[in-house]
Amino acid sequence: MGGFLIDRVTAILLISPAPRALADFYRNTLGLPLEDEEHPGVPLHYGCDVGGVHLAIHSSAGFAGVPRRDAQSPVMVLGTSSVRAVAGRLAANGVETIGPTDHGFGLIVSFRDPDGNLVEVLEEYEAANPR
Repeated sequence: MGGFLIDRVTAILLISPAPRALADFYRNTLGLPLEDEEHPGVPLHYGCDVGGVHLAIHSSAGFAGVPRRDAQSPVMVLGTSSVRAVAGRLAANGVETIGPTDHGFGLIVSFRDPDGNLVEVLEEYEAANPR
């Protein structure tokens, strides 16, 4: 069989014991346009499309497993054209960050969201204009 069986990422789901509060955090700190979403058989959750990928925050009720704070993995990496502006907005909202740090291919600011998920925001260097 040629090619990849998986050809895209369609969604990232964050499972939270406090989904409304987590959605508010992402709206207020990163300006993500998370909206209320309801589908038959699925409780109220919050979602938006980011770069062609659906980002949604769901209640942990009904999901298998247990929440783990401060895990190393997974890491959600979001893209930006101004990592310094993102770092400033996070700081203005009282979020403790690491960086921006240079990773060779771009600048990254890292932080933990209120549920303890590791989030990185990446500003990639342009190939023609490495820093």
